[in-house]
Amino acid sequence: MIRVPVGHDPRMGAALPASRRRFLLANLGGFLAFGALFVAARPAWSETAASVDTPGAGLDLTNSSAPIEIEADDGIEWRRDDKVYIARGKARAKRGDLEVNADVLSAYYRESAKGSSDIYRVTAEGNVLLMSSSDKIWGDRAVYDLDQGSLVVTGKNLHAQTKKQTLTATDSLEYWQKQLAMVARGNAEVVEGDRRVKADLLTGYMRKGADGKTELYQVEAKGHVRIWRGEDYAQGATAVYNLDSDIATLDGSVKITRGQNQLEGDRAEFDMKTGVSRILGQPGTGSRVHTLIFPGQGTTPTTP
Repeated sequence: MIRVPVGHDPRMGAALPASRRRFLLANLGGFLAFGALFVAARPAWSETAASVDTPGAGLDLTNSSAPIEIEADDGIEWRRDDKVYIARGKARAKRGDLEVNADVLSAYYRESAKGSSDIYRVTAEGNVLLMSSSDKIWGDRAVYDLDQGSLVVTGKNLHAQTKKQTLTATDSLEYWQKQLAMVARGNAEVVEGDRRVKADLLTGYMRKGADGKTELYQVEAKGHVRIWRGEDYAQGATAVYNLDSDIATLDGSVKITRGQNQLEGDRAEFDMKTGVSRILGQPGTGSRVHTLIFPGQGTTPTTP
């Protein structure tokens, strides 16, 4: 095991300031691919799918040859036998405007047939903060698996923040690059202004746009789904939100509420842009729609 002491540059033998030391690792090509998960903070609504510029989608630096700057108060270890680099003590890794902060950063590598070192797994432990110029994610632990193309962030105070949206979850925030999918697990909630979507599980699906950028086009919510838009509230077992139409379709014991007025049915369409909602029966079942209207409560949701 080789330990890089604080204040010493192993490449040049030159002393650096004792408070912090920096280490350029140009060969750690995957270290900052953490940024892919910033798309998880994308809200479950937008004007059109074509207008979505998914946060962090352009921050996958896996194939970049640019050097990565790593700082750590307590130095960087190179465990040659274990094939891992470990940065300890307020560790910070930075490339461009993407930055990863943690108590400990570890990069695991393997030697390729060509003799180079390929990073296949990166972990961040303790007080994890991933951020770019517009997005931030907080957690206790982050794991990036380059083989699977997945990033999983977990922690007690797990949340993500963009300029307009906040995303929280109790279990994990995940990004699956090969599947172009993002996942928030455990009491997941995304908030933007007076709009809010909450469910046990939120999954966002992305596609490549005509301009080559990754765009979010559909969000699925499962388990105890609740949607708020101003004074409107809808709940159901599942929901699918289509960004092209800006309509959320809810299924399973659906209830839509505005003030004291209520609509109940098997299915509903909830227009996130206009606030117009339609309650529906399940096709082929003969099920009926139920409404409860209180005079003086304002405009009610509409039935077909």
